[in-house]
Amino acid sequence: MTQINGIDVIPLGNIFYNEHARDGTWCCSPYQGHPHGCPNFKKGCTKKRPAFNSLRVEAYDWYAIVQEFDLKTHSEAMKRKLPDWSERQCRNPLYWQGSVRKTLREKCGKVGGDILLDIPEASGVEVFETMKVVGVILSRHPDIVKKVMLVGRLKS
Repeated sequence: MTQINGIDVIPLGNIFYNEHARDGTWCCSPYQGHPHGCPNFKKGCTKKRPAFNSLRVEAYDWYAIVQEFDLKTHSEAMKRKLPDWSERQCRNPLYWQGSVRKTLREKCGKVGGDILLDIPEASGVEVFETMKVVGVILSRHPDIVKKVMLVGRLKS
């Protein structure tokens, strides 16, 4: 890990791309409460973002910026506030993800860069594999969420 403009960043050597992260194969896979997959896919999530393999990838130094969020504590607080809610409702991203993404975007802005991949998966980046190579292990059902955005800075 290193710092740019006072923000912790993780230099990335290898970024894994997989077309299935963009083409709907993964996004449209059913999961609990969503028989047709992620509702954002049909809203054009991937179409609003560049495909990573279409960028001049080698012209940039790439960095990951990570924001942790204590989902367990948040969920416990929601349960105290709304005791009739299920665990699933208390952990619902609708109630926490926006503020975490906002904080992460602010950090990315301070780092500066020429490209921001705010939802790297929508650009086809395999975030779990990319981060594993640099020692950051992401979990699919965590108590501590690690949201990741990628910044590309043109090489000098």
